[in-house]
Amino acid sequence: MNIFIHVLKNRDFMGRERVTITIKDDLLKQVDRLVDGMTIRSRSQAMEHLLSKFLSDYKLKTAFVLAGGRKSAMLLNKQAKFLAKIQGRTVIENVMENIHEYNVNNFIVYTDSFAREITKEIREEKMPFSVNFIVGEKPCGTIKPLLMAKPQLKDTFLVAYADTIASINLNDMLSFHRKNNALATIALTTVSNPKDFGVAVLQGNKITEFSEKPKTEAHSYLINAGYFLLEPEIFKHLGKNMNSIEKDLFPKLAERGLLYGYPFQGKYFNINNRKDLERARMLL
Repeated sequence: MNIFIHVLKNRDFMGRERVTITIKDDLLKQVDRLVDGMTIRSRSQAMEHLLSKFLSDYKLKTAFVLAGGRKSAMLLNKQAKFLAKIQGRTVIENVMENIHEYNVNNFIVYTDSFAREITKEIREEKMPFSVNFIVGEKPCGTIKPLLMAKPQLKDTFLVAYADTIASINLNDMLSFHRKNNALATIALTTVSNPKDFGVAVLQGNKITEFSEKPKTEAHSYLINAGYFLLEPEIFKHLGKNMNSIEKDLFPKLAERGLLYGYPFQGKYFNINNRKDLERARMLL
């Protein structure tokens, strides 16, 4: 289909741009069939309806943000590391707002040890998107929080760690995920010290081996960047004895040829200590 679009400078009070489109006659007839005089009253509304429907199919709608863990491991400068400030915003706010830039408007935040502080901070900030909280009684790994969120995860969803800020093009990652008809896709970046992270061995688009903080030699410099896309069918692969997404789930998916890797180039900050925090403050 050949379409020529010319965007005029004038905009109406609803924030719509006026455009001129050249389109084939047979396609235009199909567009006109949508005009019913009630819900769709004009050709323009029909075009807007079709574009909205088409683009929504390629839009990421929900992000599940993990902000839990043992209190002693989460402390940074006498507070939860998720609440440390970078450029006037907390780490978790930076994570969520970066994701929101890709029109993700539905967030689910899991927290436990610092539940009161984190929920209070986010509610007071009045974020420009929907945020639902899931609160665990105590730290319980990452599989259980995922199961707790299951009723709210009906479509392709993003999982992100609340202590990791990364400049990932989520639209491109989602396109990659869907082109591969993937069950699970991990965003991958390179580091000089891979043994401190989840290490992925990539062949083509598939991850053939995944090891969380390997004790022996790391077989790759590609690591899990803390952002991954999952399909709701992922719950069929969760076993009763699983505790960790990285230690228990990803290695099994890699063995079965069901795990894909999306390498990206861009900023990556995993905030674990004061040095990490200062580096992020300097470079962001």
